[in-house]
Amino acid sequence: MLQPVVSVHGAARWGYRSKVTLSAAYLNSSWLLGMLSRDELIPIPNCPVHAPIINSVASILSAVMPPAEELPLAFIVQSASQVVMVVRARQVPDCSWLTPLVETELRSVGVEGLWLHCNFAAGKRMFEKTPLMLLFGQPRSQDEMELWYGPGAFQQLIPSLYHQSLAEAARFLAPDVNHSVVDLYCGTGASMRQWRRLGAPVLGVELGGEAVACAGLNVPDAVVLRGACRHRVPQVDRWAMEQREKGQRLLLYVNPPRTGLEPEVLSWIVDKGRPDRLAYLSCSAGTLAKNLSVLAEHGYRVEQLVPFDFFPQTIHVECLALLRRGD
Repeated sequence: MLQPVVSVHGAARWGYRSKVTLSAAYLNSSWLLGMLSRDELIPIPNCPVHAPIINSVASILSAVMPPAEELPLAFIVQSASQVVMVVRARQVPDCSWLTPLVETELRSVGVEGLWLHCNFAAGKRMFEKTPLMLLFGQPRSQDEMELWYGPGAFQQLIPSLYHQSLAEAARFLAPDVNHSVVDLYCGTGASMRQWRRLGAPVLGVELGGEAVACAGLNVPDAVVLRGACRHRVPQVDRWAMEQREKGQRLLLYVNPPRTGLEPEVLSWIVDKGRPDRLAYLSCSAGTLAKNLSVLAEHGYRVEQLVPFDFFPQTIHVECLALLRRGD
């Protein structure tokens, strides 16, 4: 049942992390970017697990940004070619330091969009409802899978491993024109595109507005609902019933956050949705175990567990659980 960990080897285990959040501090007339540990900032210049574009952007911005009293920077949030500077300010600070020369230097290392976000209370909550301001470039980029993403959309690291996880899920779910797939926590649509290419109608649910917009571009023939999955259970259930009335068999793919499946979602799966097969990509062994226990109590059998090392050089391992509903 439990398979060996699927990972990458050699040089592929380094320089892979293209999405990061770096805390910022201005000390001794210099900007430091890194991670917080017990309220202490630990600088991590040229981090070996960061992709070259991450280290390059950190180096360029650290060298040109004005002092903290002029630019109260709290975080740099980078998603590959899209970069957001989060400042603790209510009003937009002076950005005259961002000269054409600096812009050219950032573009030369791969930056396609640089944003500013004012969040006076920036801390555990990274983004406020105030809009992001595009300082230069384009609002969206395309990744290695030719999927559109924006400055805040989640992207799975190490595309080759993610391809393998989707291929494993597709092998087990085996969707075709006779199946309909509910895809919860669908992100920008990589998994939905997989099911559509195999011929299955798809309904996705995602909380982030930016991710929903990108999913609409990436999988234009899928139905995508915005909102917390627990709030969209009634619409999901209605769609699933409509598909069954057409003679379709229901499949389910879920990729929830570390907190796992919301209780309302779990209740829908075991009481009303009852998909024939379920693929669950989890980033938390603890919540996965709890959710699988509930599913097992309601007739689902775990056929396979496939761990994926999406974060080499760290303790984090994600796991793909493949379940089949018993008779």
